[in-house]
Amino acid sequence: MYIAPGDPVLALVGDYYDDETITELRHDLGLDRSVISQYGLFMKRILSGDLGNSYVTHRPVIDDIREKLPYTLQLASAAMLIAVILGISLGIFSALKKNSIWDKLSIILSLAGVSAPVFWVALLLILWVGVYLQWLPPTGYGGLQFLILPAIALGTRSIAMLTRLTRAFMLDTMKEDYIVTARSKGLSEWKVIMKHGLKNLAIPLVTIIGLDFGSYLSGAVLTESIFGWPGMGRFALTAIMKRDFPAIQGSVLFMAVLFVVINIIVDIIYATLDPRVRERFTAE
Repeated sequence: MYIAPGDPVLALVGDYYDDETITELRHDLGLDRSVISQYGLFMKRILSGDLGNSYVTHRPVIDDIREKLPYTLQLASAAMLIAVILGISLGIFSALKKNSIWDKLSIILSLAGVSAPVFWVALLLILWVGVYLQWLPPTGYGGLQFLILPAIALGTRSIAMLTRLTRAFMLDTMKEDYIVTARSKGLSEWKVIMKHGLKNLAIPLVTIIGLDFGSYLSGAVLTESIFGWPGMGRFALTAIMKRDFPAIQGSVLFMAVLFVVINIIVDIIYATLDPRVRERFTAE
């Protein structure tokens, strides 16, 4: 932040200012200290649970984060829900229709979903669904209709990843002896898939869901900015544009801690789902 061009003081005062005002404001914000000294003060505040005050809103950064976080949680949860439902469904359907036109189409779409940048998908959804077809609001925040497009854009990569994972896993699983035994008992194909096939998908599924959900919370900057969603990502981008150092530092630190916490939760879920992991953890 200090190497990048721009001055937070000049961003605050606007076009009309004098040298005395600049000097006084720089001193009040502590920006006249050395970078090492400022970093020391930052660490001292962090250890006491203080993220500092925003240069722009003049509020404690933790209060701004507390205000913005629910919006990002709402968007991330919706994106993950859509990804899980569509990804697993498409993966199962593709595996059951192996080598058919639907299977090939699913593979092509999943490759496209993994490759397509989020901002490009978001712009296409706004253009076609929001502007041309006018099925949903293109941008803004409000009811459920405002949530659908950004959730789809954010969850596109996860949909593709879950489709590929589920398809590959189901193709291998359906060859196992216990699946053959279940079929020989007269169980319907649907029961075989749901009761026996998907049971072992839990561990890799939790991995993708956990990592992607963490990345949604910490990396939804583009999606929230494009769709005008008032979450953490947009808050962080606004702070970067206005050189709001405390807001940038607080946002990055909070997102990093949140990502670590989610990974710890995923590890705990591993131990709950897989007895082998739990036994190894207990032994260690």
